[in-house]
Amino acid sequence: VNDMRQGKPGIVVRPQDDAADVETAKILKGIIRNIEDQSNADIAYATGGENAVKIGLGYMRVATEYVGEDSFDQEIFIRAVPNTFSVYLGPHHLPDGSDAEMAFVAEAMPVEKFKEQFPKARAGRDDFDGLDSEDLSFWRTDETVTVVECYWFERTRKTLHFLSDGTTTTADKYDGAQVVESRETFVSQLRWCKMSAVEELDSRELPGKYIPIVEVIGRESWLDGKRYLWGIVRPAKDSLRMYNYWASMITERMALAPRVPFIGAVGQFEGYEEQWKQANRKNFAYLQYKAIDVNGNAIPPPQRQGPTPVEAALLQERQVIE
Repeated sequence: VNDMRQGKPGIVVRPQDDAADVETAKILKGIIRNIEDQSNADIAYATGGENAVKIGLGYMRVATEYVGEDSFDQEIFIRAVPNTFSVYLGPHHLPDGSDAEMAFVAEAMPVEKFKEQFPKARAGRDDFDGLDSEDLSFWRTDETVTVVECYWFERTRKTLHFLSDGTTTTADKYDGAQVVESRETFVSQLRWCKMSAVEELDSRELPGKYIPIVEVIGRESWLDGKRYLWGIVRPAKDSLRMYNYWASMITERMALAPRVPFIGAVGQFEGYEEQWKQANRKNFAYLQYKAIDVNGNAIPPPQRQGPTPVEAALLQERQVIE
């Protein structure tokens, strides 16, 4: 993640065919760089990359927003998606998700914000009574209303003509040159809507031929027709559990070391029992004992047992796991 933040990625424009030139590519690159700057796109790139590193999957979005409350002009922005699990991208195979045919983006909005943005929308608890308890917990809570953005393509079948002058056109727009060849094709229109569980809140047609959500993946594997993604955390879990186990064991050994007991003869602690009971927890200036045993013989003072050493094997095992 730190490498990604230091070596910041960026969009590059290169001319690729006879209809392109270097100067136009430079202009387009300048426009895109301005979009990245005003979007703080570094945040979106870093967020998508960090999620890919952690869990194997991240996203970023391309959005258009009005330049002001009193304007119809819009500007393009590259936005971060902090919550990976708020995005549902339809079936796809390309690593950036550009071949997806549909997508959903969910947002749990505070009720007051929802009412402010959609004053005519149904927002009361009773408006969602038709949902079962599991669905209701997703779409409506005491504090939030879930709003979902939907992207999909509407496809219209048309006949495409290749004309004698080298151009192509659809049958409904054909007028002029001789038709050399024809074939059936589809014309796609990207559509977008925003909805709650009970109604559509907004909808429009969007320009472009891609759903404006970019997927960022970590490690990918396919097994029995299913796609599996993972990041750096999943394969590290078992090692971390083992590390925590050995670290806890070493901590326990060290914590118990100063609590080793005193060993003395029967009757040596008589009269001073409370003081000796607290000897492992308090710092006494001195400890007294009875120097004569029950048989009247002089005996040495009680001795503290040596602490159990922390075995080198424990420390070595933790280092190996780390």
